[in-house]
Amino acid sequence: MSNHPLFNDYSIPLSVTLAATIGLEDAVLLTIINQAAILQPDSHHQGIRLARDTVRQQLPFWDDVTIRRTLASLVDKGLIRLHGPMYPESVELVLSFEHSQSAAAAPARPLGGASAVPMAQGIPAAHAHHSIGQDWQPSADTLTRLQQHGIPASFIWAQRDVFLLQGQEQGANRNDWNTRFFRFVKKQWVYAQNDAERQRLQQEGQLNRSGFSVASDEAAPIGHQWRPSEDALQILQRSGIEQQFIDDAVAEFILYWRERGDALKTWNSKFIQHIRQQWARYSAAVEHSTVPLPIPSDWQPSSDCYDILSMAHIDPQFARERVAEFVLYWRDSRQVHNSWNSRFLQYIKQQWARQLSQPTPSTTSGGKNGQATAEPDYTTVEASLRRLNDTSW
Repeated sequence: MSNHPLFNDYSIPLSVTLAATIGLEDAVLLTIINQAAILQPDSHHQGIRLARDTVRQQLPFWDDVTIRRTLASLVDKGLIRLHGPMYPESVELVLSFEHSQSAAAAPARPLGGASAVPMAQGIPAAHAHHSIGQDWQPSADTLTRLQQHGIPASFIWAQRDVFLLQGQEQGANRNDWNTRFFRFVKKQWVYAQNDAERQRLQQEGQLNRSGFSVASDEAAPIGHQWRPSEDALQILQRSGIEQQFIDDAVAEFILYWRERGDALKTWNSKFIQHIRQQWARYSAAVEHSTVPLPIPSDWQPSSDCYDILSMAHIDPQFARERVAEFVLYWRDSRQVHNSWNSRFLQYIKQQWARQLSQPTPSTTSGGKNGQATAEPDYTTVEASLRRLNDTSW
């Protein structure tokens, strides 16, 4: 039986048991590292070496962020040992398989069923595991990398004592204290920035009583006191939506989403979409009401009426001069209709046809020799009458 046509390139021999034990992503990356170890006979002396570009080629379905996260997970689980910078900060990764302290007496087999790879005695002493001492200092390279992320030196050094305390309490022996310090400081910096932003929003009154920000980066249910942001209001107002209409819709919007119980981080975007839809329905209902209504005393035909009349070769000024008598007639009759624009079009077309059908002096008087002459634009008038009587449109 032939393979599926999609299986036409490199495949990863993944262990089902391994994936169920440590997770699918970790199992995939560990398999790639294990295959590299098998292909490198000297890996037990010099460590397993993987070029950054090779890793990307073998894992094209992951980005660098995912690869880095998965690699850190394997290191944290004690399944591999990292010798050197973290991916992708170096052009080459240097790794070895993690072993227990009894590895010298009984070498452990790597997960995945591969043959045993004895722990190297030749790995540089600089990479040996050791506990963190009270006088430990981050390397100059680590400090430079942190400052490149916009973290002040004063903040970096302020985190050192906390990091030392955590390392000593855990009692861990590691060789990547600088890498761990780098991640620790970055995480603390993010926390500090979030706290500063939250405090700023509270001072500016942009946090509601439920504690949710109108510009929160985390999904949260809508609060009782939620209000659209200034940016959202400006966007709606620039769309020609009345402020009163927006204000009236806030309570209904909050009630609907509180009953649904959804948690979102884009309440302002959702509100803009809701208001635009409701305004479109409201405008259409006003423009094309299905409820018959009496004609208002200040009624005026829409601009579309004049456009239609112009296409029928009816002078718009002729229509404007008859708006007052049209309104007066229908107000006196006290009748109701659901489309006064349509009634007005019908009325003007009748009046225009009546005017065109009346005889003019040019059609009844004689010419130079006393003979009747036709009006020069008779053909145009006749065509106009045909257009006016044509109701197929």
